[in-house]
Amino acid sequence: MSSGFDKLKSIGTQKIHEATHIARAHVKSILEENFEDMSSVQFNGFISILEREYSVDLSDLKKRAKEYFQSNASSVKKEKAAHVFLAHKKKKKLTAIYMILGVALVVLFFIFTATPSQEEAPRVDNIAIESAKSTLPIVEIEQNETVADVNTTLEANATSTQAVEAEAVASQVAPEAPAAQPLSFKILPKTRVWLGYIDVAEQKKYQKTFSDELSLDPTKEWLLAFGHGNIMVDINGVTTKFTTPRNIRFLYKNAELKEISIEEFKSLNNGNGNVW
Repeated sequence: MSSGFDKLKSIGTQKIHEATHIARAHVKSILEENFEDMSSVQFNGFISILEREYSVDLSDLKKRAKEYFQSNASSVKKEKAAHVFLAHKKKKKLTAIYMILGVALVVLFFIFTATPSQEEAPRVDNIAIESAKSTLPIVEIEQNETVADVNTTLEANATSTQAVEAEAVASQVAPEAPAAQPLSFKILPKTRVWLGYIDVAEQKKYQKTFSDELSLDPTKEWLLAFGHGNIMVDINGVTTKFTTPRNIRFLYKNAELKEISIEEFKSLNNGNGNVW
């Protein structure tokens, strides 16, 4: 057994849990070499934290764990195969449905765009103009000029009516409101990292070891505890970088991220300095 592993066993489950925030049950399983309660990804994440936190070499332990996970991998793969097969079938059915809906939308678009508009521009009522002309008194002197003046007045009134109607139609068209910018809260680790996070409102607690992007609900209030601080945090498209090798804690609230101390973390977590 390696000296690094002996060192961890001498430190004990409780102290390792308090220093690394790894769940007490997982620390105990690692010290007892009981790998049944965790996946290979979880195990490797915890081992990375322990090696970095205590500057120890746990190669022998990792080798024994690897043999265990490989020996148990065949049964897990068979169990997952049936689920994967069913999922592919479902995906094909959904793809066909989406294709049919897409074709239907294209056909409807062409039908609406090809149909001539039923609205017509306002017309000048020539019959009314001619009727008005016939009822006007005829003056023998300057007769031609009088009729011309009447035509000009009626046409001007008709043009004014068109302008008023067009203005009324334009005023009924309300401007479209600008689209709201979607909120986002993403964590992008530079290396694999353990994260314990708490939904403050519902007091629900989670933990995860990951190296890819992780998105959380940007409308909630979160307490976050990282195994190391070599991470980037993106809030609504604005990215902030952190480059500390030590544990780091944050409070996320109202689209703002604040780094907090262990005392502040405890006060926000009902006096508990740990995620679990």
